[in-house]
Amino acid sequence: MGVYTTTTAIQILMVGTELDSATSALCSKMITHAENEVNKYLSKRFDVSSFQTSVPPLVESLTETLTEGYMYQRMSRGGKESTARAKMLIDQALENLKAISEYKLDLVDSSGDIIADSSETAYRASSTTENYANTFNEDDQLNWQVDPQKLSDISEDRDS
Repeated sequence: MGVYTTTTAIQILMVGTELDSATSALCSKMITHAENEVNKYLSKRFDVSSFQTSVPPLVESLTETLTEGYMYQRMSRGGKESTARAKMLIDQALENLKAISEYKLDLVDSSGDIIADSSETAYRASSTTENYANTFNEDDQLNWQVDPQKLSDISEDRDS
């Protein structure tokens, strides 16, 4: 049984699909695959182990969408409609996961508070240029100009 969703939740979403013992086993496996994929994207920003006790609502929804897509993909047997539905669901979930991992979206908990990034985030700033002395202590970049002798200097260097 999954951490972020259950076979019961997936059965509700997959209207018209009967979960017998074989499809329930497949569903459990696809939940695991979906949770692994969700963790892959979110682990760069968040401590996903904390989701074991309190699953953010969007993580639950994205896992359900991804699982549903995986289920339709595995059960399609080459059917164009099922394959298209699966692709749409999978792409929708992955698009959101990418946006979260790229800091375009945030995760919120069940009370609506933004979940803080992990202190080990991959995008954490490790340095700045504040109070930084330029390497050559040159003046303002707006005062810079091209050396009028540049082209002749290049030409002379080639001749020597």
